[in-house]
Amino acid sequence: MKRKAMMACPTILVLCLLFVTACENDIGEIENQNFATAIGVDYRDGEYYVYIQMIGLSSVAKSEGGYKAPPEVYVSETRGKTFIDGFFKAYYTAQERFLWANVTAIVLSENVLKKGLGSVFDGLTRYYEFRPTPWIFGTKASMVDILSTTGFFNQTSLNTILHSPESSYEQSSTINPVKLNQFAREFFEPGRTTYIPSLTINDTQWKNNKKNEAKLAIDGAFFLSNQKYKGYFPYKNLKGMRWLTPKTKRASILLPNKNNPAFLTVLEDQLVKIYPEKLDENFRFTILYIANGIVSNRMKNNTINVDAMEEFVKKGILSEVRQLYQLGLSHDIDFLNLEHQLYRKYQSDWKKLKDQDTLLREDSIKSIEVHITLEHSGSFKNRKITIKE
Repeated sequence: MKRKAMMACPTILVLCLLFVTACENDIGEIENQNFATAIGVDYRDGEYYVYIQMIGLSSVAKSEGGYKAPPEVYVSETRGKTFIDGFFKAYYTAQERFLWANVTAIVLSENVLKKGLGSVFDGLTRYYEFRPTPWIFGTKASMVDILSTTGFFNQTSLNTILHSPESSYEQSSTINPVKLNQFAREFFEPGRTTYIPSLTINDTQWKNNKKNEAKLAIDGAFFLSNQKYKGYFPYKNLKGMRWLTPKTKRASILLPNKNNPAFLTVLEDQLVKIYPEKLDENFRFTILYIANGIVSNRMKNNTINVDAMEEFVKKGILSEVRQLYQLGLSHDIDFLNLEHQLYRKYQSDWKKLKDQDTLLREDSIKSIEVHITLEHSGSFKNRKITIKE
């Protein structure tokens, strides 16, 4: 028996080696795979233009000596009568298999938003390998330029707002970044106005060795309602949005105003509630805003007491929210999502009013209650520093 077992061992070893070799042949080397990281879509001249971004792994990982290769960013451009037709043409020149699970950003041109998102949504959500959680952006800029812009210090596009916008948003909350699944949920929900942050390229702010170096920036947002495109607005017109967004982490406001600044306040830990109230056949809304803040910087020697500072902050927030509401009235856009509150809480009334032009009026906002607590003014007391006027 022992002799038979010993004779069988070499045979088993040979078979194991054959299976291992076969498995190795089925596994592609990781550096030879096409890792798609972002997808861009444009529409012009009756065709969809599809852009695919790939990042070279050699520029992401460091070698043993700490050397990091210069960033390698490939961007393909294909086109077709439908989104999927243009998308599949990228396979024609693929040298290896595309892997789609690493796509973390979707960029749509304004033309696509105007055309309609049905075809694009269907293509992006039907294939099982796509994840539902990439960040989604719109842009008016060149899609190739957006997808080719790199980060600082030879970092790839993976280290930019395109792929990781949440880190900079936590430090300075302007336009809240949006993921595809969140946008889709709001896009298809009745009575809801949603938006996509707008990406642009700023090629003047940063210099590398005295030469201008382009960097990505969020400069505004594209708005959609009832599955239709409503328009683009720059951030300077949308400042009131940050006070109505529960996800706002850290937002600053210069007071009393930019022409006569006295101090800068940073607000955190905010709470926003909107309460609809039925009056006769219409509704009016009460907006409650609560936040804590700090005085981050002062511009003059005169010390303003805390109560006066809090009053300035209240007035500043009230002004920005009311300006945003007026902007919405003039462009027929419900920036504050007041209609959605009716859909949620008074659906039968909403069904009667949703097609009427009187749903949102000049007096639809009954009141805006703002409660601010300024906790401290940083490491130094105001009176300890003398500022030269």
